[in-house]
Amino acid sequence: MSLYSPAEGWYYKKVAKDEKMWMVIALILCIALFIWMVMWHVYGKQNPSSTTYRTSTTEFAKLSESYIKKNMVGLDNGVPVVRPKPNTDVFILSEMWRWSPALILQKDQSYKFHISSKDLLHGFSIQPVNMNFQVFPGYDYVLEFKPTEVGEYKVICNEFCGIGHHTMIGRIVVIEKEEDLKLYGYENLKKEPDPLPESGSSGKVLTEAEMVLMGEQVYTLKGCAACHKIDGTSQLAPAWNGLFGKDELVIENGKKITVKVDEDYIKESIRTPQQKLTVGFEKTPMPIFPLTDEDVEHVIAYIKSLQ
Repeated sequence: MSLYSPAEGWYYKKVAKDEKMWMVIALILCIALFIWMVMWHVYGKQNPSSTTYRTSTTEFAKLSESYIKKNMVGLDNGVPVVRPKPNTDVFILSEMWRWSPALILQKDQSYKFHISSKDLLHGFSIQPVNMNFQVFPGYDYVLEFKPTEVGEYKVICNEFCGIGHHTMIGRIVVIEKEEDLKLYGYENLKKEPDPLPESGSSGKVLTEAEMVLMGEQVYTLKGCAACHKIDGTSQLAPAWNGLFGKDELVIENGKKITVKVDEDYIKESIRTPQQKLTVGFEKTPMPIFPLTDEDVEHVIAYIKSLQ
């Protein structure tokens, strides 16, 4: 900004020849860069086109859960693993702080990715090929995807999304033959998902083993694995293995008290997670999950089994 007002009549003063030359050069460069940007998009295999639909977080979460239930072939540290058939739709859900599911794809086969967020803005970045997309809640981004190289690819969130942002790493494995699964520890995954036990409207009383299986499904599909690990680690929230029956130090109404982790405590923690905050994890916000009473009972059975 100038310290002095321009001289009167400056607007009508003729522009010098060298200034005109630079203005013309700048205009030509702007037009050339604009045309180049369009050409790079269409022919340069960069910024691939996507189709976008409006949706809701609830609707997409239900679609994603249904898709995983139907196609899951195993678990990878609490994250469902799906092996979609070529030329089919693949649903990928982002939420604090995980990508679900992990994918096993076939080289040189086409897939249609549906990507959305359950909570807030995330960045879908496939590394090391450095493909980057924005993922907003309320939108279904449809991407045509055809892997051409065998290998393991990480899905990184490149938009800061909270305290667990650094742990939000997904997995895409591209194989050419069945033997390739051994390279990634997936050789023991079943090819077809096992049927899950029915409950609720059927009136059937589940066995303890079936309740544990259903609880594991809730743990997997609802995203509990993003914070609550079952391998003993506890970066963001208490690990679930060895948790039931344990004495926990919590904060209630600003005071530290010791509580025993029993069925009532687990129910309270799911329904009103801010009522008692586990000491050491006060800064990790736990959302209220829309679980049915049956879901809660199944989760309790699953936690009990992790001793």
